[in-house]
Amino acid sequence: TDVSMAPLLKGTQHMGNDDIIIGSSSVLSRMRSRKTALDATSNSGRDKSDELFAKYTYNTDDLDLVTATGGGVGEFKPDEKLNLERETANVGDPQTAQMEPMNITKVLTELQAIQSQGPKKYCILGTRHCSFLHQQIVEMLAYALVLSGNHLYTSGAAGTNAAAIRGALRAFQPQLLTVVLPQSMSRQTPESQELLQDVTNVVTMPQNDAMPLDVASRICNSHLLSQTDHLISFAFHESKTVLEAAQEAQKLDMLVTLLYLD
Repeated sequence: TDVSMAPLLKGTQHMGNDDIIIGSSSVLSRMRSRKTALDATSNSGRDKSDELFAKYTYNTDDLDLVTATGGGVGEFKPDEKLNLERETANVGDPQTAQMEPMNITKVLTELQAIQSQGPKKYCILGTRHCSFLHQQIVEMLAYALVLSGNHLYTSGAAGTNAAAIRGALRAFQPQLLTVVLPQSMSRQTPESQELLQDVTNVVTMPQNDAMPLDVASRICNSHLLSQTDHLISFAFHESKTVLEAAQEAQKLDMLVTLLYLD
């Protein structure tokens, strides 16, 4: 009897001999059938693998391999030069940096301003369209300038100029603030008139009432520049009047600090 059949035979000792023989034969038959099926499946898989291997196997003797001495695939020979001609890149004429001539007067003026410890006359001009954050910055700057003993000049327009007035008034030194209006007081907005009530030094130009506001503003800015040493401007790139004042100040060899808000 097969050893693997011992548990089955042990479990059937209470039966007769005929029952044992029939049971064991049936089990052995099923086991042989299962083993035959597994062997057939395994042989079939190996046959397919052999066919695939034979299909994609080639003879390496038929290949032309590249050797160290040249020849073979592509007939490449390291000893021979390819004689390739490279085209020269055409990048055009190189750009030359345009260096502005040094202005000795401007350099000396800036050095003198740095070394000077005394109070100065500052002019703050800027755009009307100024955000709340930028107005706070202008207020703090004007407050610090006046608190340090500097004289501040500005105009009466809304936005940057109004913020400069508010900051200077916070320093409680009204003698260090001068506001120059491009036209008469009656031509100013109600908000500006209310703010200017606390300003001691107000200069009006009623002779410009018949002029357009932009023309009167240019005249006012020129007067402010003639009274000051340093211009601080807050402008956008489209702020035509403010930028013209900055260009005029540069022509007068003034110190100019131009801050763009955009």
